[in-house]
Amino acid sequence: MIKILVSGKSKGAGKTTLVEKIIKNLRGNVYVIKSSIHEKYKEFELIDDKDTILEENTDTYLFSNAGANKVFFLKSNKKVLQEGINQKINKIMGYDYLIIEGNSIIDYLNFNLVFYLDREGGDTKESAEKCKTKADLIINYEDNSKIKFNNDRISCLQAHLIGHSLDIPLFQLGKMMTQENIKIKNCQLGLF
Repeated sequence: MIKILVSGKSKGAGKTTLVEKIIKNLRGNVYVIKSSIHEKYKEFELIDDKDTILEENTDTYLFSNAGANKVFFLKSNKKVLQEGINQKINKIMGYDYLIIEGNSIIDYLNFNLVFYLDREGGDTKESAEKCKTKADLIINYEDNSKIKFNNDRISCLQAHLIGHSLDIPLFQLGKMMTQENIKIKNCQLGLF
């Protein structure tokens, strides 16, 4: 069960578009959580009600239409977030991939892969800065072909996830990593 975080600098950074792309590219049971973490919410709510999820012109509607097997809308404040994750999110079963869109949740779950969407200008929230620091891959919003590895080593699993998520052939991804001097660790074939 793989957990992927899609985070970004600000609203309009392209997070939803990237999540839609990842949903379409991955094979298996793909679940998605749209997270909204704000102090205005009094409690932790993990909503999967079809009327809410399929409300037109919402991210959850787009994720459902992109082919996600199950979509949730998470509303919470930070005070109750960890308890809610322990009681609800950690008990979600049946997925091969769980994609979470949002920034503030990064400190509360362990992710196999973190994408960060960057863009020129605009304000950057504190949670976005934290995501950028912890991201495995930074994608430029203005030019999606500009991908920056945020570490000098990634696991073989992460390389495969990046390739499958972004529909980049593994041979091409390997060339990109070689050009950037990125090393593979924990190779599934024992080659590196």
